[in-house]
Amino acid sequence: MPASPKAAPPEIASAQALNEAAALNGWPILCDETCDFTNRELRNLLAHWHDEAADGIPVRKALTARKLQPFMRDISIYERIGEGTERRYRLRLLGSGLVQYYGELTGKFLDEAVPEEFLPRWYALSDAAIGAGKPLRVLLRADTFDKPYMVTEYLVAPLKSESGAVKYVLQGGHFDGRRPWSVVEEDARRKLGLPPAGPLR
Repeated sequence: MPASPKAAPPEIASAQALNEAAALNGWPILCDETCDFTNRELRNLLAHWHDEAADGIPVRKALTARKLQPFMRDISIYERIGEGTERRYRLRLLGSGLVQYYGELTGKFLDEAVPEEFLPRWYALSDAAIGAGKPLRVLLRADTFDKPYMVTEYLVAPLKSESGAVKYVLQGGHFDGRRPWSVVEEDARRKLGLPPAGPLR
C-alpha cells in the first residue's frame, strides 16, 4: 500500500511572503519581482513567457515542445493538484540540465522526491508564482540535494490550463558555483534596497 502524502506546508502567495518566510526560517532564498535576470537564457525565457501571455497568463498547451526547445535543458514544469492543505505538486517535465543536479524526478510528486525538511521551500517557489500571478526571479542556495556550493537563479512563472485554472508553474534555472551564496545575496539585497540577511539555519 503506498504511503500517504506528506502534509502540504503553509501556502506562500507572493514574493514578499516568500522573503518573509525565508527570513523567519533561515532559508537561503531571495525573491524579487523585478525579473532583472543576470542569465541571458532566463531573460529569453521570460520574453517567451510574455510573448505567449496575450491574456495575462499563458496556457500551458501553448508552450509546445517546439517552442520550448531552445530552453528545454534547463526548465521544469510543475502541476498543482488540489488546493489548500491537500495540494501537491507533480513534476511534469524536468530538463536534462536539472536532472544532473536533482536526479530524474519527472512524474513524481514533490512529497515523494524531496527530503521533508526541504519541502516548504520547494512548495514556496511554485505557490508564490501562482499567488502572484506573474513571473518572479528567485535566487537560492542549492542545499536540497547536497549542492550547497551552487547558487541558482530561477525564473518561476505561472501557467494556466485550458479551462483557465492557474495550476502549472514553469521554472527555468541557471546554476553557478563561482560566487558563494553570502556574496550573491548581499549583492542582490543591496540592489533591491533590502536590509542585510539574518543568520541561516
